[in-house]
Amino acid sequence: MERFDPKAVQGHFDSIADRYDEGKARQSRYWRTLVSIYREFVPECSSVLEVGCGTGSLLASLRPRRGVGLDLSPAMVAEARKKHPELEFRAEDIARPSGKEAFGVILLCDVIEHLPDPAAALEGIKSYADRDTRIVLTSVNPLWAGALHLAETLGFKLPEGEHEWLSLPELRALIEAHGFRLEAAEGRILLPFGVPLAEGLLNRLSRTPLLRRLCFVYAVVFRLA
Repeated sequence: MERFDPKAVQGHFDSIADRYDEGKARQSRYWRTLVSIYREFVPECSSVLEVGCGTGSLLASLRPRRGVGLDLSPAMVAEARKKHPELEFRAEDIARPSGKEAFGVILLCDVIEHLPDPAAALEGIKSYADRDTRIVLTSVNPLWAGALHLAETLGFKLPEGEHEWLSLPELRALIEAHGFRLEAAEGRILLPFGVPLAEGLLNRLSRTPLLRRLCFVYAVVFRLA
């Protein structure tokens, strides 16, 4: 069941494609942390599919043997092709996959909240996965929604467009309901701003069960059951 109109989601990301990387540069600490999370789970020279690839920066940073990016926004795909011609990018709705091919790793970086139909997207992912495929997802904890909406209003971050962040229990239930097996679900980034001398400790604490529910972002790893 669609939460949002896919055309509205596409239109939003088309409208920000030419300033998307500029917006990420203003949140450089957060994006560096995301890259470090994905490098933990994605060996270099893997075959990697990124769903919701944007302009392709994350995919390129992982140095895949074969890298394919899918995005609902043709404008994002056009930017990605210009910036990273060594990779393959396609304008495609993951809920309606265009082919069938198993990748070593599939990434969903801060994208599930924008998917018009997350259930259909997970079913679509099965066209690109087998039982050896590792699927890595990051998503913002909805407890931080108010602060992020304020930052957007003040112009400190790009507008999100249509979105609905899911809690970790909601993510777990969605994943398991569609025939996947959860391997890891960790909290990352206890605070989204830098704390001199204590940042490393705070990030380690964010993985503990007690503080996981307060962390800024979740990292979830799963496979086909």
